[in-house]
Amino acid sequence: MTVVFYGIITEYTNGIKSYSPALCPDLRSLIDKLGTDYGGSFRDFLLGDETCLFLINGTGAMNTGGLDSPLIEGDKIEILPFVDAG
Repeated sequence: MTVVFYGIITEYTNGIKSYSPALCPDLRSLIDKLGTDYGGSFRDFLLGDETCLFLINGTGAMNTGGLDSPLIEGDKIEILPFVDAG
């Protein structure tokens, strides 16, 4: 599994743009793992209302089960920040 971070998200990861954690069974578990590895404020940011878009192999997580989306070995998870055009 590979996680790719984009934009301001890399501020939470100390500039790291790609990460290969141990396999997590679902997106929720992955977010918990990222919170453990990069801090609780990162986890809170990821779970904030409309702050991030999660893609699993190019498909939005909302189309694959949301936070309960299953993950398997070899998946590519991309985390993109929403842009505020306001």
